[in-house]
Amino acid sequence: MKRLYIALALAGIIAFAVLAEAGENGIGVKDKIGKLLRHRWHHRCEGSNESKNMWQHAWRNMLNYTRIEGVLEYQDGVYVVNDVELYVGNEVFLNSIARSDFDRDGEYEYVWQELEGLVGTEVVVNGVLRDGTLYVSHINGIWFRMPRALPELVEMDGILEYINGSYYINDTQLIIKHGLSKSDIDGDGSLETMFEELNGLVGEEITVDGFMNEKGFVVMHINGIWAR
Repeated sequence: MKRLYIALALAGIIAFAVLAEAGENGIGVKDKIGKLLRHRWHHRCEGSNESKNMWQHAWRNMLNYTRIEGVLEYQDGVYVVNDVELYVGNEVFLNSIARSDFDRDGEYEYVWQELEGLVGTEVVVNGVLRDGTLYVSHINGIWFRMPRALPELVEMDGILEYINGSYYINDTQLIIKHGLSKSDIDGDGSLETMFEELNGLVGEEITVDGFMNEKGFVVMHINGIWAR
């Protein structure tokens, strides 16, 4: 409540200053306040438009990343075009359902199946070239994935503990997503928040996989169930 009074007082002081200045300069109060509001709105819109233009520019240039044309080949477990190795995602991504029908066979299949359907055909791939590997963003002009590599998933087993507001396994802090869970991870018959799902597993031995970062272990799966 005290903050509200302070904010109202500041607003009153500013309004009084505007009125006083307007009177001294012979400017209509309505014109002065309108000019001030227009100036602030214009400044805010400029910042918003700059951010919007930046994202639009980045999006339009997605297809202007490194572009390679040639026959898609599969050699020793790696996809290649014109002797350039392609990074097309980790095992989890390759075993997910593709968002588009890349091989144009009329079916939405697993990502690896879509890629298999393109092997031996002429393709155009776009992406970010790094250390001789192309991290693919588009195939034949169709959005594929963000052109970056995800860390390899590591599996960890242990008793789930809840200590000072955080979850741990083997003294390693778990980083979990916020919000509702997509699955009934604790098997109690209801979909709950991720914290409630994990609370139902505290004290039990569980298996998680994910990767380490500077804050802890980022959990991707719990007992084989997607947890992001």
